[in-house]
Amino acid sequence: MQERGSVFVVQLDEMTSNNFAAALRQFRWQVRVFDSLGGLQEQLRAHVADALVLRGACAGVPRLIATLRRAAPGAAVVWQACGLTAIERVAALDAGADACVSVGMEPLEWDALLRNLYRRARRGAGSWRVDAPARVLAGPGGERLPLTARERAFFVRLLNAPGHCLHRERFFPGDARDPLDGARRVDVVVSRLRSKARRYNIELPVLAVRGWGYILLPHGVAKEQAEAAQP
Repeated sequence: MQERGSVFVVQLDEMTSNNFAAALRQFRWQVRVFDSLGGLQEQLRAHVADALVLRGACAGVPRLIATLRRAAPGAAVVWQACGLTAIERVAALDAGADACVSVGMEPLEWDALLRNLYRRARRGAGSWRVDAPARVLAGPGGERLPLTARERAFFVRLLNAPGHCLHRERFFPGDARDPLDGARRVDVVVSRLRSKARRYNIELPVLAVRGWGYILLPHGVAKEQAEAAQP
């Protein structure tokens, strides 16, 4: 069976088809639907998304796409709307969209598009995942590291941005008015995670980039190799 992941859908206007999510679920995609961009962004702080689908038209879609791209750099972004012009499609693609599709696209084609984007995103990505119900970080070798709520939020941010180094201030932006205080809080979280991982005999798949932030190590890449590759 071909692997499928999670799709977050945000409704920007009233589109004719109300069966979009149900159709994707028939292909075994895990689908969540939101009626506002704010609701979607809130969930991205706690859950990993493989694809983000914007359905409908509104003012400033390229800006919305750029916002989502910053929130979840590792997720594919697809925009679907009626009567898109070439200029609108180009603006969306320049803002970071992976594809712009017509309203009449069939579910079978949606499934193929999302599978293709999902495969691309998984190449080189880590095999680690946050098991929310069990409150653990699950690894490719059967590792199970218990996580607090803040530690889960830290790893969700990393998993939403595979291959990207995230600045310390971007992990918990709402927790502190002073960016330096926010950065210190992240460093404390990572320090505690490393201590906990040692107790469980687990090598934490996190690399600290001096003067910047943290990056999730791809599966199979040793920390020494990643450190040697840093400029």
